[in-house]
Amino acid sequence: MTGGVAAGGAPARPDAAAPPPRAAPCRSDRAAGLVVAAALVIACPSASPARPPDAGHPLPRVAGPSFRRDIAPVLDLHCASAEGCHGDRPTDSVELDLRPAVSWHALVGRRSIIRDGGQLVAPGDAARSFLLAKLTGELRYGEGKPMPLDPQTGAPPARNPLDPAFVDGVLRPWIARGAPED
Repeated sequence: MTGGVAAGGAPARPDAAAPPPRAAPCRSDRAAGLVVAAALVIACPSASPARPPDAGHPLPRVAGPSFRRDIAPVLDLHCASAEGCHGDRPTDSVELDLRPAVSWHALVGRRSIIRDGGQLVAPGDAARSFLLAKLTGELRYGEGKPMPLDPQTGAPPARNPLDPAFVDGVLRPWIARGAPED
């Protein structure tokens, strides 16, 4: 069809649309395709099917917060190092030793004498872990002061010195994992 006239001299039909002209592939389209293909080859290290692990080689432990590495040092710094707290020279009213050598045994699976039905750290159950309530200040009437205390005044500080990321990103996940002694 040229100039509105169909082949053979007949007028063109107005409802017939000519197909759009096809563009010849350009080098940038080919290059983009090659880049995508190369990325897929790099992202997929092997075309062979995955093999199950050998029975003699256990799977590595899932990384997570560690009591010895991540939690005990924070408890020691904020709870066991000040006089009158949970360290070397506690007051008469304190029965909990949070020094690193004994803190896991003093906390995990131990019944809370203050919160009915709670444990100091209830493995796998952050909601029943009284330690979290003490450190976040989510206490009920008669459950004492939020911790840690200011060592000079004996009162809770205006701003809790514990980073909320420690409680939510380290302590809660460790409890959820079952509070392992690791």
